[in-house]
Amino acid sequence: MDSSIIEETETPITPTLKKRKCLIGDVHLKQNAKAEPLLVSFSNGQVLDNANLNGTLYQNISTSKRRTRQRVFVVDTPKMRYAGKNFGLTAGMTSKESVFIGVLDKNTGKMELVETSSFLLHPVLEDIKSTNRHLKDSVHSLTFHEKQEQVVTSFGTKKAKQYVNRRKQYQVNTEDMAVAIDQAASAVDLKSEDLEHGAEEKNPLLSILPECDRDALNIEDVYKLEIIAPDYFLCNFEKTARHLLAGNDPDENCTLLFRELLASAKLEEEEEKQLRLTCVALYVEVLLKFLRLKDRDLRNALQDCPAKVRNHIFHKYTEMINQKRIRNREAADRAMVCLLILAFIVNKYQLSVSALLQSLTIDRQRLEVVMRVIGASHMWNGNSYKLQLPLARVAKQFAGKKHKK
Repeated sequence: MDSSIIEETETPITPTLKKRKCLIGDVHLKQNAKAEPLLVSFSNGQVLDNANLNGTLYQNISTSKRRTRQRVFVVDTPKMRYAGKNFGLTAGMTSKESVFIGVLDKNTGKMELVETSSFLLHPVLEDIKSTNRHLKDSVHSLTFHEKQEQVVTSFGTKKAKQYVNRRKQYQVNTEDMAVAIDQAASAVDLKSEDLEHGAEEKNPLLSILPECDRDALNIEDVYKLEIIAPDYFLCNFEKTARHLLAGNDPDENCTLLFRELLASAKLEEEEEKQLRLTCVALYVEVLLKFLRLKDRDLRNALQDCPAKVRNHIFHKYTEMINQKRIRNREAADRAMVCLLILAFIVNKYQLSVSALLQSLTIDRQRLEVVMRVIGASHMWNGNSYKLQLPLARVAKQFAGKKHKK
């Protein structure tokens, strides 16, 4: 099926451009039966003959739900064919991220988000017609960028060769750098004079965590779903979960985080696991509503959720004082930590920062502290939090700091 191309071009950013806040209305996610807008870039720069660029989008028609997301985009020009895919090693970094196009209605101030697909197109080169087996093996085992570097090294100018050498010398893996920074920060924290031996185990912030095993060998064993939200508790959401999995749209007032968790749960191949993760996502949405409530509204709140769930939340995260239901700061933190851990489990242990800030009533600095308590690390390349081993260390907050006069 044919699809339109949106070509990336570098445009100068004017200093008079102002940021504008708007409300998020509908969010249109990708569907297997329809072609979504495409964001296309070419690895070798801008195409010269771009007057009549027509592309063809190919979709995997396998019965596997994971493979139905795999797509290949092909563009033909009079002199060259370009192809790119959103899976595998040759896919660009943006192909593995969720990219949305915002359509702003200036009359209402609301913006509709449309999920897009990103493709990095490479020239399709013919195989070398040679009988030398060693020559063919050496060429076909290299990537496109490695081939370009070899060409520059052999035939390029002196300035181009120096650029390639500098790029190889200073090439750094961003994920390795993030892990190294966390380890260095942890070492500095442990060597500080204000920290005592075993301070992390005695840190009061860790008291808001549910039962966890920080020394586990697998990330799935750090926080166990059957302990935080057992099946007999999640079955209260089964009817609503089946309604959503049948193709019905969620409530228009639901949070962006819930929409992301629901989309992630639908990608599971097993129906039982789909149902279970959808129930967990519904529980996360109820906790989000609970945290947005004020103390004066707690008495008659959460009437639309199951009665057992409502009683469980009020019993665990509130207390009665002078015939008034009160929620203290520690209880609110425990509820927030619980919903974040459950969201990590549903979304394959990675959460978007933008979705969290839009869904939670929390600022960025406080979110960073809570994520450190959980053990999640901030991934700068994707602007997201990832829960992975080794867990992030909790830096002790000192109450006795002296401020300069």
